[in-house]
Amino acid sequence: MIMGYSSLSILLTFAIANSGLVNAFTPTPRSVPLPSSHVLSMGIIDDLKLIFSEEGKKNKAAYEARERAEQEAAQREILERRRNPEKMEDYEQTVNNNRLKLQEEKDLWGFQGKVEEGYDPITEWTRLKDEGKITVGSEMERDPTSSRLGSEGLVDIRTDELLPYIDQGYVDESADVMGGFMKIFGGKKDKNEDEESENKS
Repeated sequence: MIMGYSSLSILLTFAIANSGLVNAFTPTPRSVPLPSSHVLSMGIIDDLKLIFSEEGKKNKAAYEARERAEQEAAQREILERRRNPEKMEDYEQTVNNNRLKLQEEKDLWGFQGKVEEGYDPITEWTRLKDEGKITVGSEMERDPTSSRLGSEGLVDIRTDELLPYIDQGYVDESADVMGGFMKIFGGKKDKNEDEESENKS
């Protein structure tokens, strides 16, 4: 059973199964490209070596030390602000400005949830886009390090939230489970049934 094998045995079995017994133990010249399976397995092994090597341990220790230093600096800043009324006032002003900015942005995108007969959110979306008041995903700077398989890269926000119809949708009233349950006991009637009963009367 595989469960009884050591980690080395499992790796050797994987190499033999993917490339054959002879190829697994034959040195490969550098001029010959390795199969993708070899590259993948070597990449995992290299990653494990990097994590558990002395260099990896040093990098981890440096990262933890940097994180700890940043947290201690933030804590000192909070304590200093509490002791200094002027710094606390500046901090509160900054917080209020950020809140106002967020509220203005929320109000700007309020057209997404506007529901009126004959109203199309794309009209307002196009106007704001042409005026430069909103930026869509295709116009945002992308992270080149995240580009994969022809992709230009990622942006740091959800671009679907910048589309005109994100808050628009069809709601099937008959799919209301609780409403259907109440209807069984006569607690709720459909609009069509109400109209039929009015017509009969």
